[in-house]
Amino acid sequence: MSQTPSLLTVICVVWALGAFPTLVVGLLRWDPVGRLGTSGLGTQMDARWGWFIYELPALLTYPLIYLVVGNHHLVGDIALALWLLHYGHRSLIWCWLIPKPNGKVSMSLLMSSISFNLINGGLLGWYMAYAADYPAQWLLDPRAIIGILLFIIGAKLNVWSDYRMRRLRREAPDDRVVPSGGPFKYVCCPNLAGEIIEWIGFALLTWCLPGLAFALWTIANLVPRALWRRDWYRENFESFPKNKAALIPSVI
Repeated sequence: MSQTPSLLTVICVVWALGAFPTLVVGLLRWDPVGRLGTSGLGTQMDARWGWFIYELPALLTYPLIYLVVGNHHLVGDIALALWLLHYGHRSLIWCWLIPKPNGKVSMSLLMSSISFNLINGGLLGWYMAYAADYPAQWLLDPRAIIGILLFIIGAKLNVWSDYRMRRLRREAPDDRVVPSGGPFKYVCCPNLAGEIIEWIGFALLTWCLPGLAFALWTIANLVPRALWRRDWYRENFESFPKNKAALIPSVI
């Protein structure tokens, strides 16, 4: 047992460092798995079933490890509740509401997403079940308080923006629309910004390497996607404001 945190640390550091070349590759627009709008590699399958299949490991892995081991603690319980709120919605509800009934996902995207969710869920479950050692007053620490607040704010921004975009797309005759209203006035992708804020908050709350690694990977995956989406709006809508930010007003 004494070697478990050391091994976990090495794995988490290696995993976290992998986010940086992934970000660079995404910014260079090389996308073999199809995250940025390309077809990806391998056969294609229905987007709704694909989303359900590749989000399900995230919903199950971390909770199963933590709950089966049985080494429960308050911080772990709160972190698990936040995790389940996010992935319960993403894997059981939102995947069936995607406003593209004929959408497809590639097998490369499916397999990379399953692997990604298994790794992150496994590392967080491992840490919370075996290595977590929070002070008794941790939930009064500014990091924990700010982390919970950021998670809630980010989740609300993410969900509101997704459903706003879904409604606007359903009203558009060809499913091509520039989302408007609310935070869409200021950035192209408030839904992606909200998800980044969520997991930065989660990393602050848990204050652990698996949480940090997950936040870094979220940034590495979503920043290029937001920039790609802004480029797509610029290319397809002449009226689109050229100076609108992708994620953070006046920054990016």
